[in-house]
Amino acid sequence: MKVKIMHQVDWRGWDDRKGKIPVLEDQVNKFISDKEVIDIKYSNSISMAANQEMSDTDHDESVLIIYDEKPSTIKQKTFDEFTGDDEINEFMKNHDVIKLEHFGDLDEVETIITYKEEKNK
Repeated sequence: MKVKIMHQVDWRGWDDRKGKIPVLEDQVNKFISDKEVIDIKYSNSISMAANQEMSDTDHDESVLIIYDEKPSTIKQKTFDEFTGDDEINEFMKNHDVIKLEHFGDLDEVETIITYKEEKNK
């Protein structure tokens, strides 16, 4: 899991030295297009300062993106009662296991493994 913080100070999306820059929404959409987003947190604030000679307003937007680099899918694999423990343990050792369940009675137990698998690009 990783995080990315994006920040935009001027609400108009302009930087006089560089010309128009992408607004924060466009930057976020471009960044997350090839990521698995876990969560996005947004914050904005406006401040104002004034005295008899001048006044100024500042607007600040920030986005925290929590993501994984590689998109993944959730899959399941079922093993029947004839599958040996070594085969199940080997499968679990080589996969990102989320949950292990057993169903049935003492003579006929099925094992279902839920795991995460990276998507192929």
